[in-house]
Amino acid sequence: MIQDLNSVVQQEPKLNKMNTVTTHRARKKIIICFLLVSLVPISIVGVISFFNSRGTINKISAQYSLDFLTQTVANIQLKLAEFENISLRLFINNDFNNTLINYLKIKDGASELQKKVIVDYFNEYMISNQDVFAFLFISETKTDKSIIVAKDYYQDFLDLTKHFRQTSSYKSIIKAGGGIVWSTTIKLNRNHFVILGRYIKDLTTGQPLGILAIVVDEDKIDQLVNMTIYNQLNISFSEIDNYLFIINNEGEIISSPFKEEIGKNINQIMKDTEPLKSILGSPVSNRDYGCEINQGSYITEVNHKQMLVTFKSIGSKIGVGGKSGWILVSLAPTSYLYKQASAISYTTLILGIIFGILAILASFYVANLVNNKSEDKK
Repeated sequence: MIQDLNSVVQQEPKLNKMNTVTTHRARKKIIICFLLVSLVPISIVGVISFFNSRGTINKISAQYSLDFLTQTVANIQLKLAEFENISLRLFINNDFNNTLINYLKIKDGASELQKKVIVDYFNEYMISNQDVFAFLFISETKTDKSIIVAKDYYQDFLDLTKHFRQTSSYKSIIKAGGGIVWSTTIKLNRNHFVILGRYIKDLTTGQPLGILAIVVDEDKIDQLVNMTIYNQLNISFSEIDNYLFIINNEGEIISSPFKEEIGKNINQIMKDTEPLKSILGSPVSNRDYGCEINQGSYITEVNHKQMLVTFKSIGSKIGVGGKSGWILVSLAPTSYLYKQASAISYTTLILGIIFGILAILASFYVANLVNNKSEDKK
């Protein structure tokens, strides 16, 4: 009898220890169950809403950006058409053509009179269009017969006419055979210029006379493209993330608010240019301005920042297709676009933490109730 009592007394601590372990396990299971029930659904909903909102934001932003590009392209078209129309008027003007012929043929003092008539033509158009920075006539055979009318940098333009035949712009103009060609950007005296050039021939015989070039300050185009930036007061360029720039068919940057980028290939600043390949390098005549291939959007890294890139070809008001061969590109940082989505994710995270705390408190409460009931039964 005494031995039986001793065995019961010895087993009682073991039983109490087992009951305590069982209670702790039950409490742990209850806590985990409450956490799963409270956190898993809200986490799933948060993740789904976050990625869905990002996708929706991308679509809306891309569409808005393309609509904005369409309006900007229309403004650029109007501006380029002004210069192209000037070139066209001079190109088909018989009096201007004959004056050029006489100027190139005559060797005595009468040549200066012919040159003055040509200069008057140029001055007249420069007065009517203040955005024209200079006119150049580069003789095909006589380098000393080149004519320059410029607002500034006369010597720099004179030097340019002397080696212009060695430039890629000259080759493109010759290849166009009288068609309008917009050159790559040329840097003169710390300024950047774009040149509209065309090959001029004798209208009667078809004999080459030289190249007629209209010079436009790149800043004029940049200010038109990035009007929203330049209309802001006291803005620092270090604060600019959302901006537009222009590239040509070869991917070379023609115009940008960041002048150090001008002349670079887009591959140097942009990680992925694959979506642009369908439009880069394609013949200008094959690009119908209204075709969907002329525009698009995608996300990639630009200057080591993730950006939403949208692009659209710049068509011409003179005929179908983009005679400039230029493409307008817009950049918008995704961090700016995803601010709203990030706010949703932070809200979801805070709610998850709150619900998690409530779940832990509730689980402790239920575990204590279970523990008390089990002790009462004892």
